[in-house]
Amino acid sequence: MTRDFLHCVIACFLMLLSPAAAQGGEDQHDSAEREVKTGTILLQQGDYGEAEACFERAQTLQGKPTAETSAGIGLAKLQTGHFEDSRKMFTLELQLVTNDHARAQAHYMIGSAWLREAGDSTADKDKLQAAERSFREAVKLDPLYDSAYFNLGYALLRQNKQEDSNAAFRDFTHAAAENPASAKDLPLTPKTHAAQFTVVDSTGHPLSSESLRGRFVLFDFWATWCPPCIRALPAMRQLSQFFPENQFLLISVNEDVDDQEAWRRFSRTHGMDWRQVWDENSNLYQSFGLAPPRSKLSLPRYVLVDGDGFVRQVYSGTDQLGLLVGQVIRTVRSVFHDQSGH
Repeated sequence: MTRDFLHCVIACFLMLLSPAAAQGGEDQHDSAEREVKTGTILLQQGDYGEAEACFERAQTLQGKPTAETSAGIGLAKLQTGHFEDSRKMFTLELQLVTNDHARAQAHYMIGSAWLREAGDSTADKDKLQAAERSFREAVKLDPLYDSAYFNLGYALLRQNKQEDSNAAFRDFTHAAAENPASAKDLPLTPKTHAAQFTVVDSTGHPLSSESLRGRFVLFDFWATWCPPCIRALPAMRQLSQFFPENQFLLISVNEDVDDQEAWRRFSRTHGMDWRQVWDENSNLYQSFGLAPPRSKLSLPRYVLVDGDGFVRQVYSGTDQLGLLVGQVIRTVRSVFHDQSGH
């Protein structure tokens, strides 16, 4: 389990929460709501056993299962590896929710339990296929559910269904761009001026801050030892193709500081055919102020720079990858008036 996955599923759970139905008087209702709120906090803190107990007490106070208690128990069980029990709770929640978006989220969680249970192996086809079916149900109910498209792509990739996986990641990119959540905190206004730099990409082509003027650039700081970075690569591939190069350029900046050959080998093996740069001594990473010299790197990091050389936004991690992709696409479109035809 990655920290980014935990943040994503908890975010989905928080969207599922609704006011608890009053049962047995206002005091009992208030007590149930307090248990739900406490359980949610405990989930965020990683105390899954106590969180589950809170949701169970809330359910007892309410006198029957509700969508929020079923989802809370399901998530706690998911995070402690009780995958079958987790799916049972989210299946129960499916019967209790009243709108397609909530149903889509429940299917997403069921799919996540199947995907987690399959582990890192590609051999457990039955679990991967079950995950695929759940994610397809989620996007059928909510066509703008970008996280479900992303996990669908990942489940397909694990089954070696490369063409279908690419299609799902393309759908992820388009859904992220259209999802109303990606309009959050827009417009992204110019902030600090990016430092001057000159680097050479993997093909020997020089890139400088001056040569990139006039177009948006997203710097993707990553490393081969960073699982969330690698998990995000299919989305980065789709984003790199979304706009023409005179409007937008994705530059993946590798931070394998002690082994340039590891970067070259990995990039070739994984078909990273967009602009690739090796960041010697993390000079570029530090020039953006992402960390002091000789400090531990935090990856992945994403820096969006506009055509005038100003930093528009810095993103950390991949727990909100849909928001990142959606905001980048909306911001580039707002300047180029959707000349790309997307």
